[in-house]
Amino acid sequence: MSKIKKLFAKYSQDLVSGLTTATIALPQNMAYALILGVNPIYGIYASIFSMLTAAIFNFSAYIIVGPTNMMAVALYSSLHNFQGENYLEIIFLTTFLVGLFQFLLVSFNLSELIKYVSHPVVVALSHGAAVLILFSQIENFTGVPVTGSNVISKGLTFISNFSQINYLNLSVGILTLILIYTIPLIKKDLPEYLITIIIITLFTSFTGLKQSIPLVGKIPKQIIDFQLINFDWQLIGQIYTKAFSIALLGLIQTMAVLQAIALKTDEEPNFNREFRSQGITNMIISFFSGFAISASFSNTFANLSAGAKHRISQFFCALSIIIFIVFFRTLLAYIPVAVLAALVIAAAIGIIDFKEIVKNMKTTKGDALIFWSTFAATIILPNLDQAIYFGVIVSLIVVLQISKKADIEMLYYDKKEKDGAYHLHHADHEDTDKNELVSQKARVIDLKGTVHFSAAEDLKKQLETFFEEDTDFIIRFRNVRRIDITIVKVLEEFIEKVEANEGEVMLTGVNEKILKIFEKIGIAEKVGEENIYLPETEYFAATHKALDFSHQDGKTESESKNKNKDQ
Repeated sequence: MSKIKKLFAKYSQDLVSGLTTATIALPQNMAYALILGVNPIYGIYASIFSMLTAAIFNFSAYIIVGPTNMMAVALYSSLHNFQGENYLEIIFLTTFLVGLFQFLLVSFNLSELIKYVSHPVVVALSHGAAVLILFSQIENFTGVPVTGSNVISKGLTFISNFSQINYLNLSVGILTLILIYTIPLIKKDLPEYLITIIIITLFTSFTGLKQSIPLVGKIPKQIIDFQLINFDWQLIGQIYTKAFSIALLGLIQTMAVLQAIALKTDEEPNFNREFRSQGITNMIISFFSGFAISASFSNTFANLSAGAKHRISQFFCALSIIIFIVFFRTLLAYIPVAVLAALVIAAAIGIIDFKEIVKNMKTTKGDALIFWSTFAATIILPNLDQAIYFGVIVSLIVVLQISKKADIEMLYYDKKEKDGAYHLHHADHEDTDKNELVSQKARVIDLKGTVHFSAAEDLKKQLETFFEEDTDFIIRFRNVRRIDITIVKVLEEFIEKVEANEGEVMLTGVNEKILKIFEKIGIAEKVGEENIYLPETEYFAATHKALDFSHQDGKTESESKNKNKDQ
């Protein structure tokens, strides 16, 4: 008995948090099945088996996985063209492929790919998905038949079919939304989704409205619905790219949840383990009539707020959902479809964050371009996977446009200080004496950052503007992190031009990695090893030495060879 008491004391908070989270997860996940256009029982299957599996393989003590609005809308937008007799089989096959891709990405250390999906793309996808979710529930919410592959076509069919609106259905949906937003005002910790469903279901049952509006209908008795996946290679060839994009989206959402949890707790995220767990979970639930899942923001934070301490809270959450289904299955059949549609709409509205949109608008022009182009693609293109790839491509184009500019500037120096030291500042500084700049026998060029092939043309043009005949040039590499062969060739051409016009080039702040490149390519031999200065502790020290040497009159060959021995 003492062991049982100890176990209960240890996991009592997890039991409570699991039960609390289940009251939110159950109605939500039933509602997300509506986005896919399938019976709500499949949302329940996805909930139960994903939580049971993740409770074994997850690392985080707080994460709750399951169907999410983003994953549901991604699946629907990618697979709606396959609706028909085999629609469920295709959903389960896609879910298995999503899990397989996630597992392989982690196994081959390719999960880093998600870092190429920029923050504006993620924000645009989530807000675009919110709009898609709203439009996906128009028919369930209003009773108006809606068809179309994107927001525009659905909006047009809604307007043309508006005369078919079911006002009773619409009233139930509006009443549901009112309750969802009113109940938390009465008491913050109340499970507003569950209470709303109970109230509306009882109301429609006792008033006879159930005869006039669509209901969820009969819920199957079985909790376990195991079936083998039909691995049709021809079908796999049609959906594998869609599955890959959904796999990336699931990892992105899970990464965002883990980062958010890390800010609230002292838990260090283990991204690879969580990603691998998600892949295994998606593969397993596909055999138990579940559709693709990821970490859930709302359920995870509900679990955390309820006091979860261990990952077993996810097991208790799944167990609570099973108990609800076993004892209240017959009552679930009387839930109006409009109620679940309203829950989905409320979740979609919760995604919208105007402050985040403003941030993406104001940070840089590139961020604004990425956000609005991805958002437009999300609501206009027929499939969400296309919007994901489009957003990534726009991000890469913006990055390439930025990287086309070489981070380089010319430094102006004078020797007016009392101690005779050189004073360096930007050549375009307002105090710069332009006449003195032209007359100087050495010019300092400061190259910075990671300079690669895309910036070669800009670097060449800027070096042309800095060039002056019969002038020495000191090129600083102190702040250069990386260069490639294209940039080296541009520098080599510049060195040859300077030397052909009675000038000399000195390279300062050259680290060991870049020095090896110069030695292999032949740059070191071209400028002379005595004209290459390694970085020193004091900033600009090597550059000052190069300036001192370039101004020595009557320097001899022996001096030239010995001047750099103390570097």
